[in-house]
Amino acid sequence: MANVLFRPKYYLAGSSVIALIALFYFIALNAVFSVGGEYDLSAFWQDRYIHRVIGFSIEQALLSALLSVIFGFLFARAFFYQAFPCKRKILKLLSLTFVLPALVAVFGLISVYGNSGWTTKLTALLGIEGQNNFYGLTGILTAHLFFNIPLAAKMFLQCLQSIPNQQRQLAAQLNIRGWRFIRLIELPYIRAQLLPVFALIFMLCFTGFTIVLTLGGGPQYTTLEVAIYQAVVFEFDLPKAALLAVLQFVFCLLLFSVMSALSKTPNTQLNGKNLWRDKQSGAVKIWQVFYLSATLLFLITPLCGIIVNAFSSENILTAWQNPQLWRALGYSLTIAPASAFVALCAALALLSFSRRLQWQGFPNAANGVISAGMIILAIPTLVLAIGLFIVLQSIEFNRLHLFIIVVLCNALAAMPFVLRVLVVPMNNNMQYYEKLCQSLGITGWARWRLIERHSLRELLQYAFALACALSLGDFTAIALFGNQDFTSLPHLLYQQLGTYRTADAAVTALILLSVCTLLFIWVDNRHNDRT
Repeated sequence: MANVLFRPKYYLAGSSVIALIALFYFIALNAVFSVGGEYDLSAFWQDRYIHRVIGFSIEQALLSALLSVIFGFLFARAFFYQAFPCKRKILKLLSLTFVLPALVAVFGLISVYGNSGWTTKLTALLGIEGQNNFYGLTGILTAHLFFNIPLAAKMFLQCLQSIPNQQRQLAAQLNIRGWRFIRLIELPYIRAQLLPVFALIFMLCFTGFTIVLTLGGGPQYTTLEVAIYQAVVFEFDLPKAALLAVLQFVFCLLLFSVMSALSKTPNTQLNGKNLWRDKQSGAVKIWQVFYLSATLLFLITPLCGIIVNAFSSENILTAWQNPQLWRALGYSLTIAPASAFVALCAALALLSFSRRLQWQGFPNAANGVISAGMIILAIPTLVLAIGLFIVLQSIEFNRLHLFIIVVLCNALAAMPFVLRVLVVPMNNNMQYYEKLCQSLGITGWARWRLIERHSLRELLQYAFALACALSLGDFTAIALFGNQDFTSLPHLLYQQLGTYRTADAAVTALILLSVCTLLFIWVDNRHNDRT
C-alpha cells in the first residue's frame, strides 16, 4: 500500500504547476532586478519625485484604511441592530463591490461627484457657488471608500454575530448599555479583527492601480504602481520602472507578511438568524437609520449614474454601433473564461498535491504548496507584467501572444481566491474517501469521475464564476499589453474616459456592469447553495 501512496504520478501535476509558477516569476523578477540595476541608485534615492510617490502611496493607503474601518464599523453596527426590509439584498449589494471592476465604479463616481456630475448640477441649481474638484486625493479616497466600506462592514458584521446570545442577554439584565456595552461586550470581539481589517484594506489601497491612475489628476497624486506604469508607457524608461517595481515588490512582501500574521477568519456566516438584539434608544436609532441611509445612498448612486448616463446620452445609438466596443466585449468574454479555466486547473493541481502531502504526514510541505499559489498576493500583477514586458520587448507581438500573456497574468491574480474556495472541501474529500479509494483501487480519472466530481461540482462552478468575474474587470495586465487591435472592456473604458468620450464610456460601463452583475448573481447563488 505504501508503494501505491508514493507513486510519482500523484505529485506530477502539482509539482509541474509549482515549477511553472517559479519559472514564470523567476524570469519576470530577474528581468526587473537586472534592468533596475542599470539605474543610477544615488540619483534615484535623492529624487524628490520618488520620495513624494512613496509618501503619497503610504498616505492615501493610511487615510483610506482608517476611514474605511471607522465608517465600516458604524455601518456594521447600525445594520446589525436595525430591523428593516431587504436586509439580505443589501448584503448582496455589499458583496457586489468585490467583483465590480474598479473602472466601472470610477465612472459611476465621476457621473455623481465629477465636474459635470449630479452633485455639481444640484449645487448650481441651489445657487451654491464653489469649485468641485473631484480628482486628486478627494477622488481617490472616495473610490477607496466605495470599495472598502462594504468589505470592512461585512468583516465587522461577522464579529458582531459571533457574540454569544447569553452575553447579550446578561448585559440586558444588568442594564449594560451604550458605551459600556460597546466597551465590555462588543469591543473584545471587534478588537480581534480590527488590525487584520486595517492591514488588509491598507494593502489593497497601497497596491491600488486603476483608481489612482484614473483619479490621480497629476504627478502630485501618484503611487508606486502608477509611477511604474508611467515610466513604461509615457517615458519608456525601463530601468527606472524596474527599480520602482523592486520597491513595490519589497513593500508588498512586507505588507503581505504582516497581513498573514494578523489574518483571522471568524467561523460565522452572515445569516442573522436566532440572534439577540438589544433595543436601541430613540436617538441612537435615528442616528443609525440616518447613517444607513446615507451610506447606502453613497453606494447605490454611482451604479444608478452608470445606468442613467447610458440611456440618457444623445449619441447612445452611435455608441452601441461602435465596432471597437464589440471587439472589446468579444476579447473580454474570451479572456475571462480562459483565465478562470487556467486558474481552476492550476488550483486543483496544487490542492491535490498539498492534500497528498498532508495525508502523508508532511503538513509544512503541504502549507508550502498552498503558499506557492498565494504568492501573487505578495507580488503585484503589475510587477510581474513589467518583468514580462522587459523580457519580451524585442519580440513583435501578435494577438495570440498578447492573449496568452494576459490570460496567464489574470489567472495568477485569480488563483488565490480559487484556492481559498476549494482548499477545505478538497482536504475533506481526502479525509473522507482516501481509505475507501485505496481499498477499491480507485485512482486517477476514475476517482475524479466517481467521487470528486459529485462532491465538488457546485464549488467548482462557484470558483470558476468568481475567477471569471475577477478576470473580467482586471485592468493591470491589459494596461501594459493592450492596443487598438487587442483590447478589453476595462481597457476600452479607460481610453474613453481619458479622451472624454462620455457617451461611449457610459455604454461600455453599462455593459461591463451588466456582465459582472450577472456573474455575481451566479456566484452568489452558488455560494448560497454551498452554505
